Amino acid sequence: MNIAILFDDVDARPTATPDERGVMEAVHAAVSALRSAGHGAEPVPAGPDPAAWIPRLEEASPDAVLNLCEGLGGRSDGEVLAARTVEALGLPLTGSRSDTLDLARRKDRVNELLEARGLPVPEWTLWEGNGAGRPTSWASFPAIVKPAAEDGSVGITQASVVGSRQELERQLSASAAFRPLLVQAFVGAREINVGIVGREVLPLSEIVFGELPPDHHPMVSYEAKWAPGSPEDRGTRPVCPAPLGAEVAARARELALEAWTAVGGTGYGRVDLRLTEPDTLHVLEVNPNPDLAPSAGLARMAAAAGWSFGELLSRILEEAFTGGAA
Repeated sequence: MNIAILFDDVDARPTATPDERGVMEAVHAAVSALRSAGHGAEPVPAGPDPAAWIPRLEEASPDAVLNLCEGLGGRSDGEVLAARTVEALGLPLTGSRSDTLDLARRKDRVNELLEARGLPVPEWTLWEGNGAGRPTSWASFPAIVKPAAEDGSVGITQASVVGSRQELERQLSASAAFRPLLVQAFVGAREINVGIVGREVLPLSEIVFGELPPDHHPMVSYEAKWAPGSPEDRGTRPVCPAPLGAEVAARARELALEAWTAVGGTGYGRVDLRLTEPDTLHVLEVNPNPDLAPSAGLARMAAAAGWSFGELLSRILEEAFTGGAA
């Protein structure tokens, strides 16, 4: 098979941020794994104008497109444009379709949908910064302020967790560049990641926060994800399989599949949950097309299931050819 690997052309932008440049680990690993398996693998860097990269994609004559676009030209909404473009070309595409990607990039809309399905979501409200004023009625503390339309922990720092009305006001102002902003109850002290490929749930993983500095909140910030060697990176340690009791683990798998189905997820994804001891689970985020780098969570969970990185890619590609029916 010939596989085109589509990704944001970060090398064309000297100002590309660490989270944007992170895609290159997945690109290089995918090229190596696919070629080792006897497939053609053609990297196709994509900028914000599809007219500039469609010819290269078509020249590759791909049997399928491995979609690693988490944005285009530094804009996260480019993720949706990339998928829509490939769909319009009629090529098999890995991961979720563009309508699911469009929905999932807005955390507030996902929360509304999950709540309508009766799924547990931490209490939340939206601040759009459009003259509607601050969420003056908010009273659930601690709370976290985070961008409603970004992923990869962009805009999330330790200061994002607030414990009072005064801190909330200050953080809304400090984060205004990322608006609309989600204000959400900061629940639980344990974070569980659930990986899904097709309809198969991979071994559960947990981010263990025990090595964070004492004054740090148990969460995965931008520093934790994208600043190797930082205190937050060293203090957020993934453990897979997660050390969970059988009943909690079963409920986590069930809840993740329900959330994944609710957003129309196909192909592969990751659902992040927060666990409040002993057994209260909330859906934190639903992530279609999560990071496929070998060092990232999905590959780690696949390895715990006994899959090589190449097998993970093979299964994801198989889902693309079968339509990824959920």
